[in-house]
Amino acid sequence: METKYPLKRLFRIALYSSTLIGLITMGPVYAIVFSLGIINIDNIFLLRLIVPVVFGITFFVFLFWTINISLSYIIHKYSLSPRFQIWSYAIGFLLMVSLRFIFVNILLSHSVSQDFTNWKVKEFGIQFNNIGILPARNSLFPYVIVVFLVFSINTVVMIFHGIVRMHEKESMIESENIQLKIKNIEAANQKLKQQLHPHFLFNSLNVLKTLIKKQPDDAEAYLKRLSDFLRASVSLDNVNAVKFEEELKLCMDYLEMQKIRFGNAIQFEVSIPEEAKAGIVPTFSIQLLLENAIKHNAFTIESPLLIKLIYSNGWITVSNNIQNKNTDEDSPGLGLSNLSERYKIISGDEINIQSDDTDFSVSIKILSDKDCIQTVGNKILSDEDCNHRR
Repeated sequence: METKYPLKRLFRIALYSSTLIGLITMGPVYAIVFSLGIINIDNIFLLRLIVPVVFGITFFVFLFWTINISLSYIIHKYSLSPRFQIWSYAIGFLLMVSLRFIFVNILLSHSVSQDFTNWKVKEFGIQFNNIGILPARNSLFPYVIVVFLVFSINTVVMIFHGIVRMHEKESMIESENIQLKIKNIEAANQKLKQQLHPHFLFNSLNVLKTLIKKQPDDAEAYLKRLSDFLRASVSLDNVNAVKFEEELKLCMDYLEMQKIRFGNAIQFEVSIPEEAKAGIVPTFSIQLLLENAIKHNAFTIESPLLIKLIYSNGWITVSNNIQNKNTDEDSPGLGLSNLSERYKIISGDEINIQSDDTDFSVSIKILSDKDCIQTVGNKILSDEDCNHRR
């Protein structure tokens, strides 16, 4: 998976760190110089050197940042060996020698340079050319200084640059792992849907066939609910989360169909205030809980299954009385585990599962727009439509 190189972020860090390093570096230098008495408050001319020297160090640090970022970008783009980064030392040395040549031989006229280099510090009688500020052109000393500056500055920049790139790679790996987990969960959801729909549709058509012969009015109502349910299932197939109002309508269609099919053997209570319907839930999350309650419990008219759908303090709770089936059907653990993972990825929240000898309940938090992905109409965009990370 090819990732975009973070040029803007790196240059922003380069600008801030260069200025900071320039200021921090000059602090100890001028503290030592002042403590030795080489420069005091009366040497205004020397004090004025502080600003250009700080600017110069900042410039050179930023220059080495630029060299390292450029080389790193070339390595990233053309898949070169990381050892290519060592060329930053050679490039930095050539640039600093070139800049010194321009400064000494072009920008400063001979007369100005001569006056400047002959200026003496009264207290010590030391010439600037003797302390290396503007050395003689044939001297090797300035090149020793250049090598020292290149090595020290570039090494510090390479360390900072490596830390930033390492952090970027860690963030990228974490993001890729989350995306892979999302894909796995979506694949598991899709598999469950593919297993559910044929079986659900087969049972629904058999119920419809029976109702048409015996209860034609109920058959018409059942067919309408079935049509709405299947239409919603298809339209929400690739959507991660929806408005709670949409999910609730899907659930009501599902419950009404089961009510028509099983009669008074299934009873349900729904207590949802209007203000709660504007929230967001993962697609098919509540419907899954209702389906589990019906699928994994035995019920008759004499001993009905009571399902409750209740809202309280930002949470939706689906509960039912326990009437276990004596079958070998799979437990609801896979579906609940899948739902729990979806909640962790979307918002970081957990689902709350409670069970005792008589009742089983699952509570899920109603999410807000800021917890999920951006919305369009009543739907939440999928990962392909908008890149998001909570």
